[in-house]
Amino acid sequence: MISSVGLEHYLDRVGVTGSNPVLPTNLLNMKVVLNNSDTIGIFTSLICSIHCFATPILFVAQSGFASADIQPIWWESINYLFIVFSFIAVYYSVRNTSKKIMKPILWICWLFFTTIILNEIIGIVEISELFSYVSAFSLAFAHTYNLRYCQCEDGECCND
Repeated sequence: MISSVGLEHYLDRVGVTGSNPVLPTNLLNMKVVLNNSDTIGIFTSLICSIHCFATPILFVAQSGFASADIQPIWWESINYLFIVFSFIAVYYSVRNTSKKIMKPILWICWLFFTTIILNEIIGIVEISELFSYVSAFSLAFAHTYNLRYCQCEDGECCND
């Protein structure tokens, strides 16, 4: 059995403080997201562009087998996952970037990306599929640039 002093020492050692400490495993998961938010953002954007590229090919191939021109609901709902994962990646990347200019750039790229995806789902304006690729690649490029050139060398530069 661990004494209260031993528990406090352990929690201090793993970086958890306060009266309502987060479990160390949750803290570890958050550090993974914080430290890899740009990588998650790059991966999400690239998977989204593959999804956008594969959609027309899959439905043209499927048209020979099915008479209805309907997307499965699960295929369309993947778009919402891209929006959520890219938001999380941008949120944590903005918190950890060392360059102030990257904050609005990442948010503008995310807004462009989200607007294009939501427009495809709702169908407000008919736009070229090219904009889907441009939005996904611009967000991936912004994350790549941030990962390569805008990382804090120490924990102090990100505390604005």
